[in-house]
Amino acid sequence: MKRSARPSITARLSFAFGAVSVLISGGVGVYLYGAIDEELMQRHRDELTTKVVLIRDALSRVASVAGIAAAIQRSPNTSSAPERMHLSLIGADSELLFASDTLQVPAYLFGKSASAGDMPSDFRLWVSPAGNRYLVTSAFARLGKLSKQQPLITVALDVREEHNQSLSRFRARLSFALAAQVILAVLLGSLLAHRGLRPVRRFAAYAALVTSKHLDKRLDESTVPAELAQLVLAFNSMLARLQESFRQLEDFSSDLAHELRTPINSLMGQAEVALSGVRTTEEYRRLLQANLEEYSRLSRMIADMLFLAHAAEQHLSLKREAVDVRAEIQKVLEFYDALLEDRGLRASLSGEATVSADRSLLQRAVTNLLSNAIRYAPRGEVIGIAISREDGGGVSIEVSNAGPGIAAEHLPRIFDRFYRIDGGRTREHTGLGLAIVRSIMRLHGGEVTVASVPGDLTRFRLVFP
Repeated sequence: MKRSARPSITARLSFAFGAVSVLISGGVGVYLYGAIDEELMQRHRDELTTKVVLIRDALSRVASVAGIAAAIQRSPNTSSAPERMHLSLIGADSELLFASDTLQVPAYLFGKSASAGDMPSDFRLWVSPAGNRYLVTSAFARLGKLSKQQPLITVALDVREEHNQSLSRFRARLSFALAAQVILAVLLGSLLAHRGLRPVRRFAAYAALVTSKHLDKRLDESTVPAELAQLVLAFNSMLARLQESFRQLEDFSSDLAHELRTPINSLMGQAEVALSGVRTTEEYRRLLQANLEEYSRLSRMIADMLFLAHAAEQHLSLKREAVDVRAEIQKVLEFYDALLEDRGLRASLSGEATVSADRSLLQRAVTNLLSNAIRYAPRGEVIGIAISREDGGGVSIEVSNAGPGIAAEHLPRIFDRFYRIDGGRTREHTGLGLAIVRSIMRLHGGEVTVASVPGDLTRFRLVFP
């Protein structure tokens, strides 16, 4: 099957580094662009202010109106390109006293002209009909001995060419720097991401080597970065669960082989005996009867195994209903009444409750526990069955009996399939009864627990939610 093309983490991180680099550098570039633009404008304003000061100084020494032009022309130039600056002088009656060229600046730009003793503070941008961009300011001045006259000085500086050239050069350099930075960010990001993901590749290589024969191996979380420590812990936990599952599967396979070997060997032996010579009808009948018992045992074992398999896969549907626990247990006791009497045992039932459960499965769980108690209780003892309400609203059923008890080392595995305390295998029992009880309780969302003191009481407790 063809794998769909997906971008790698390295590629994603590389492009992410490039994108972040562009965003940050672009933001800085925009800020610097604005700062340079403002700095250029401030330089132009300073240039105009200086020109106004020089013109005022020149006009302060003028003896007559006729000497204005000569005085202005003698004033120093403040611009590296004097042709870019327009200068005009307007009298009180709007008479044009001097103009450096034919440029006509609109009168609305002179609304906030500085007084004769103040520096210009109002600078305005104006685009001429020819398309040139001017920075304009105006201020009043005094004419030497003719101090009553205060003509208006108008200075306009063409800032388009110099301004645009400076900003254009900055934009070109910024674009080149951004392009180079993106390329470097992607390349370096790819290298760093590739190196940073090296533990992931080692992790993947190790995972590829895991087989059913090497489930005991574990990754050392101290050798990986902190970001991968949780993943390593989860992976080790998964390996532990797999190892336990394989162990249980191996144990189950071994136990199943032993359980099947006994009846099959018995059937084979009986068949060989039957074929070894001529038998009477009665002898054949006894052989067939013995075979039928073995078939019945195999049938029960297969049915129990199927039940456990369906319960483990949640394929069983519960028929929940309100069940009178005491009434159902009494039915079970009536069924075992003859066996109890034959074993010299008595059963004591106390308490009552109603629980939402599957009636048949509840009976089966109690039956398995009662059968187990009858098997191990000494003659003359009493098997106790107590029904009680839990604090959380649940119902518990406790089956207790005196007897040899269960050693502490057996308690963790007492509910495993085919597990037997004594290791022996009998024809009467398959070793699946307690495993079925646990499966039934899990289906109901409850639990089964066991407490035992060797040589004293053993208590199995069912808790229904």
